[in-house]
Amino acid sequence: MKHKIFDDFVNSQISKKNEIVDLDWSKQRDEWIECVSSFYAQVESFLKQYVSKGQIQVNYETKKITEEYIGEYEVKTANIRLGKNKIKLDPIGTNLIGAKGRVDMIGSNGKVKFVLVDKDSPAPKMAIRVWVNGQEPPHKEKKKREIEWAWKISTPPPGITYIELNKESFFEALMGVANA
Repeated sequence: MKHKIFDDFVNSQISKKNEIVDLDWSKQRDEWIECVSSFYAQVESFLKQYVSKGQIQVNYETKKITEEYIGEYEVKTANIRLGKNKIKLDPIGTNLIGAKGRVDMIGSNGKVKFVLVDKDSPAPKMAIRVWVNGQEPPHKEKKKREIEWAWKISTPPPGITYIELNKESFFEALMGVANA
């Protein structure tokens, strides 16, 4: 009897593995790298007038990230130099719960998290479904609308909310991590 339970467990894990493999992880990685590039383009547009006057410098490096199912890949990091302050924009990854990706802004006075989420979402959403062994799982919901991704600032937990990313919110975040 116990072997039957284990057999069922093994078979369920194999079917879950096959579900994960069905995703095109190379495509996910490439989309994520493109999203990071568009984030940097947005940041550069915010800082353009200061960079053109030589008041702020922005340069890029590459880093390697290793994520489950995706493997190892390279992505750009950005370094912002503002006077004596060094601020780093550090991509964390795309294989996350609750967001398509995250980039951390790190300075001498802390860290701000930028998350790539549904543009209409004011905060993280989690849905949990439970059914008892032997019952059929609930039917899948209708296909949801196409998500339009947007970069937002994530407030610290508990009670996480998302702040629209615009020039003013970016400058406030930058000043916060630079101890201004």
